[in-house]
Amino acid sequence: MIPVIDCSKGIAEAGPEIVKAIESVGFVYLKHFGIDTSTVDKVLAVSDEFWRLDLDVKNKYARPTAYDKGNTGYVAPGVEMLDPTNKAEIREAYNVTPKDGLFLTFPDEELPEFRSTVLDFYERCWQVAREVLHTLAVELKLPDVDVFEKTHSHAGTGNNATTLRLLHYPPLPEQIAPGTVRCGEHSDYGTITLLFQDAIGGLEVKGRDGAFVPANPEPGAVLINAGDLLQRWTDDRILAVKHRVLVPEDRGRWMDERRSLAFFVHPNDDAVVQPLNGAHTYAPITAKQHLLNMFSKTY
Repeated sequence: MIPVIDCSKGIAEAGPEIVKAIESVGFVYLKHFGIDTSTVDKVLAVSDEFWRLDLDVKNKYARPTAYDKGNTGYVAPGVEMLDPTNKAEIREAYNVTPKDGLFLTFPDEELPEFRSTVLDFYERCWQVAREVLHTLAVELKLPDVDVFEKTHSHAGTGNNATTLRLLHYPPLPEQIAPGTVRCGEHSDYGTITLLFQDAIGGLEVKGRDGAFVPANPEPGAVLINAGDLLQRWTDDRILAVKHRVLVPEDRGRWMDERRSLAFFVHPNDDAVVQPLNGAHTYAPITAKQHLLNMFSKTY
């Protein structure tokens, strides 16, 4: 059961509850956290317009295959495999990483409002993420409560891979190969993730007993979870919990489209990540190298 926490009095005020949930479950829902439902709906609407474009048009804006050319752009079904043991993963995505500068392109000709809508949402998500990160640092009693502010200072502007992903799980074909899923089992690569789901559901979270449980959509809430780097920083006090989206057992739901918006919060590229308590559980690694290691496995 993923806790649902009301942040009407502020994320900082809800800090003890947030940390308790993240430590015990790895995931937590926040309500009244600063982004209203109409804003999320607007982003889902412009993303729907993109998904409806012809494939050859979407491929005009394909994500570069080389990381030094940026992470922004369209990711077609089959390009990314989060769990290599699967036969296939049926989803498409559009990555938005503002640090890409000259490589930051959008379908302005086809969808004039796409760029402004997603960049505005990116900034709103970053403001919420900043509050969550600072709250975590305070409640975890880290020696430097500004450590996450310092190590994530370039999000959206510089050498920092924080990325907004628009995700689409299209209707499934009548026949699929055994072992096909919508999103393979994985943990997120960065520090924390903000996830906005539609009402379709399908996300499953791995419990401490190894069993997967549904992360049913909570209206008006954002789902927050810990990533690999937060696990490293906290020396396993907080774990990056694995999650997945399977093909529905009920074939009647195969035609249901699923959409979500995921905001992956990463440190600055040159930030060195290692346990903040001085332990040697994990060898130091830069945030950029960790991300490159993960991309090499999934793309």
